[in-house]
Amino acid sequence: MEDKRAEYLVEELFTENLDRNATGNDMRKLAINIDKRFDTVDKRFDAVDRRFDAVDRRFDAVDRASNQLRHEMNEGFNRIEYRLTHHLINNVGWMIATNIAVFGTVIASLAFLSTHLK
Repeated sequence: MEDKRAEYLVEELFTENLDRNATGNDMRKLAINIDKRFDTVDKRFDAVDRRFDAVDRRFDAVDRASNQLRHEMNEGFNRIEYRLTHHLINNVGWMIATNIAVFGTVIASLAFLSTHLK
């Protein structure tokens, strides 16, 4: 019953049509009820704030994990790229050296044959 009276007084207060017969006790109850409601709202906002903080911490953890994964992937790709490039360059060098050696051998063989076949 008291809550209904307090709610009625709150409605009248906000419609600027406060009951003229409201006593000081009614006004005190109204103020207490309003304070309780604000406290309840504050507690709810605090709870929501804590939930958002928890979500922020989770996003931060995910962000750190994704950054670490990205860093490890970049390191892996750099190692693969270095190995492929380094070994490919070495292989190309060996192929060129082999071709020069074969070409030199062919020229030497032709020179040898040309001197002996005269």
